[in-house]
Amino acid sequence: MAELTDRSLRKKWTGKDEWLSDGGSRGAGRLVAKLAAPGVTFYFQYYQGSRRRFMPIGGYDAKAERGVTLLQARDQAHAWSVLLRQGVTDLHGFQEDLEKERRRQRDEAAALEHVKLREAMHGSLGQLLDAYVGHLKRLEKQSATDVRILFDVHVIRAEPELVASKASELDVDEFVGLLSKLVQAGKGRTAEKLRSYLRAAYGLALQSKTNPDAPQALRNFGVRVNPIASISALSKYNRPRERVLSVEELSRFLKRLMALPDSVKRDALLLVLYLGGQRPAQLLRARLVDLDLTARTLTLYDPKGARTQPRTHVLPLTQSAQAVLARLAERASSFQADEKGRSQALFSSTGKQLLRIETVSAQVTEIVRAMLEAGELRERLELRDLRRSAETMLASLGVSKDTRAQLQSHGLGGVQSRHYDRYNYLSEKQSALEIWERHLNDLLEP
Repeated sequence: MAELTDRSLRKKWTGKDEWLSDGGSRGAGRLVAKLAAPGVTFYFQYYQGSRRRFMPIGGYDAKAERGVTLLQARDQAHAWSVLLRQGVTDLHGFQEDLEKERRRQRDEAAALEHVKLREAMHGSLGQLLDAYVGHLKRLEKQSATDVRILFDVHVIRAEPELVASKASELDVDEFVGLLSKLVQAGKGRTAEKLRSYLRAAYGLALQSKTNPDAPQALRNFGVRVNPIASISALSKYNRPRERVLSVEELSRFLKRLMALPDSVKRDALLLVLYLGGQRPAQLLRARLVDLDLTARTLTLYDPKGARTQPRTHVLPLTQSAQAVLARLAERASSFQADEKGRSQALFSSTGKQLLRIETVSAQVTEIVRAMLEAGELRERLELRDLRRSAETMLASLGVSKDTRAQLQSHGLGGVQSRHYDRYNYLSEKQSALEIWERHLNDLLEP
């Protein structure tokens, strides 16, 4: 008997149903096709004893959009033919048993998923904190590593029983006790930071029910209240520093910095100063694509405040800053783009990892230690004090408050600045930085 072909299957219905066969050996079944008014349907024909039976395969569709192709039908017929040869005489019963087993496996998988969901709804505090840190990492927040360390040291290691408890069942008393231990140990500032991040973690779990950006895992923790919300802020431990370098102290600091061997961290500190006291965390995220040596500009991105998108902060380059950045750019150009396809990092020794702010801060600590031993400082100095010192000295040099705000990208969160003021203040920043560069160079060589 002739085999089925696509041409034969496209025959027009003549008003009477017609059966076509693909042929086959005795006892092995065969593929057949029924030509009827609705269309062509494939079956697998076989004998169970003396009884002829038909296993449905599906409607014919040469494009496999609403049915099966001839090749697909043959594959299924071949599979059933193999079973017949192996002694399976009741293909219908075999198929029903197979379908029952598939339904059983689906039901078991659904039940297991339901159990996992119920367990997740009572997830531990440790899992909640992990989910929150993971959320910060996905958003590429600079604070993600610091938050992870803070949780690890002062919650996970310090209170293992609390960490293993269900996050949804903990109340304010447990967290007041946790924070009180830090305050009593003289770590009030750490306690305030921890309170803030714990509140944010629980807040994110609550927002997850209505916020599509929140992690999916947090929606199943069963958190209904934020136990940290009623804990008073430890504001007295969050006092801003007031340390400002004198002209003589800045001169000695700058000379010691210039005397250090060439390194990425040395260049980072030089730019913090020569660019008018930029935030180190923002500066260290700069990449090669953000630098335009021809236009003499460096673009930073300021995410601080209640911004959904970082503020573009363009800085003109003075001769001193450009010389440092040209050196960094030459090094960065030898690196490859990172695993996410982003441009090469300007502040990196290997091209694989950004220079960390802790590394730069440690360099400041080394300089300060040497200056204290030499009697060149009246009191201790920290990295963040450089920004405050720069603005204070810029004010003394006659740079206006508005220009200083634009130069250091702070105090610009109002409606006017966010939505209406699109002027880039480049000429004002350029003038201010040139005044500042002359001042720093005078400190190096009076």
